[in-house]
Amino acid sequence: MTNQEYRTPAKILHWLVAGLIIAQYILAELAEAAEDRGEILNQLAVLANHKSIGITILALAIVRIVLRFKSPPPALPATMPKWQVWGSHLSHILLYGFLFALPLSGWLMSSAKAYSVSWFNLVALPDLISTSEAWAKAMHVAHHYLAEALFIVALVHVAAALKHHFLDRDDVLRRMSSKLGWALFVVSLLLSVAVFGRLLNSTAPDATDTTQSVSDNEAQTDNTPPLAASTLPRWQIDQQSSSITFSGDQAGAPFTGQWQQWQAALYFSAEALAQSRFDVTIDPASADSNDAERDQTIASAEFFDVSNHPTARFVANECKAQGDAFITEGRLTMKGISKTLPFTFTVTQTGDQVRLEGQAVIDRLAWNIGTGDWTDTSWVGKDVTVDVVVEATIAAEDNTPE
Repeated sequence: MTNQEYRTPAKILHWLVAGLIIAQYILAELAEAAEDRGEILNQLAVLANHKSIGITILALAIVRIVLRFKSPPPALPATMPKWQVWGSHLSHILLYGFLFALPLSGWLMSSAKAYSVSWFNLVALPDLISTSEAWAKAMHVAHHYLAEALFIVALVHVAAALKHHFLDRDDVLRRMSSKLGWALFVVSLLLSVAVFGRLLNSTAPDATDTTQSVSDNEAQTDNTPPLAASTLPRWQIDQQSSSITFSGDQAGAPFTGQWQQWQAALYFSAEALAQSRFDVTIDPASADSNDAERDQTIASAEFFDVSNHPTARFVANECKAQGDAFITEGRLTMKGISKTLPFTFTVTQTGDQVRLEGQAVIDRLAWNIGTGDWTDTSWVGKDVTVDVVVEATIAAEDNTPE
């Protein structure tokens, strides 16, 4: 290597980033093709990998900037016209700018759409902004035009390098060339497209095998028990101050939502646990996760199948003390399947005002929530946490069920 060549780390980063950038355009096309075919999970997976590679490019761009300041690039040929020198400097400034602007705009767009970014399902990254439809649309437009601008500038950059090599016959291209760099370029491109583009994806789970640890009678019959009579008064629930939320894992990053429509008949007293009763009915179609596409998927036949199973119901006819808290093992019925589900909670009371806070962890596969391709828990987590907060007033009258 001479003083007219880039140092080896700079060469490696140059060609590695170049391969990853080309792969990004291909992954975006593969995601759109998956969406057109109705392969929502495949689209989700490819887009998740697209985001992960984008974060990788952002990190590598930072390293390149640091190395560039520590080891300035070799001077351009003295015979190069000044306008070409200025053009070279401008193209490099633009290219470095795009290496930062594109990943950041994608990250902002995902944050605004309530799709947290994770790096290859290993590290969940923080959201840069809160959920905002306006910001999501703005960043989507910005990301699109930034990608088109990068394509044009990169095309000019490549054309200029080829012109110097084949027409001017100077060392502008040779000073960045290296066998290792070219190898990394090819490997990063092929690996990103074939593996992260899921072209080598293993056979998807059998869509007909939809039952997961469900006995025959549970799969075919709604075994929800009736709510037993209670001597306790029924809680008068303040719906505005109460909520039922859910959280899970999507492509290695957390997501949350809540059910907007639900009703409950609650009878509880710490002094009469045997008479305590819970009967909660949820409209699964009312799920709001701050993203319309995800909410549609939740309501689809692969998940809650709301057209055939419009409600999910939890019934518990007895509670027990568990340290400073309480637990009940009620019966949860979803998608025509009834299974026992433990629910742990606390209750605080001030006068006739009560507050219940509780949580349950649901194995979605046990209720066939997510069938076919969606049984792949590497992209949608198996466990969903449900958090319940109820603010209520204990009525004086007895409203026990008949």
